[in-house]
Amino acid sequence: MTNEAKRQSADTLRCWSCNAEIAPTDNFCRNCGAQLKSTSTKGSIHARLTSIEKKMTLRTILELGALLLLAGWIALQLHHFGRD
Repeated sequence: MTNEAKRQSADTLRCWSCNAEIAPTDNFCRNCGAQLKSTSTKGSIHARLTSIEKKMTLRTILELGALLLLAGWIALQLHHFGRD
């Protein structure tokens, strides 16, 4: 391992909860949402949690859509080929 690689690995910050790489300016982990350092305003906490909730809601909607698409495709195949 070169000195440059050792210096880069020492400079990267990690989340205490999930060990994901974080930026020095982050107040919350982008991977798990854990609080990294205390914030002075509750507005920033609320904004971050709202952002995480929006991402999780979108992900849930996309997963549900994929599941319904798969079920529809299976039903179409059963109708097209019929059951023996």
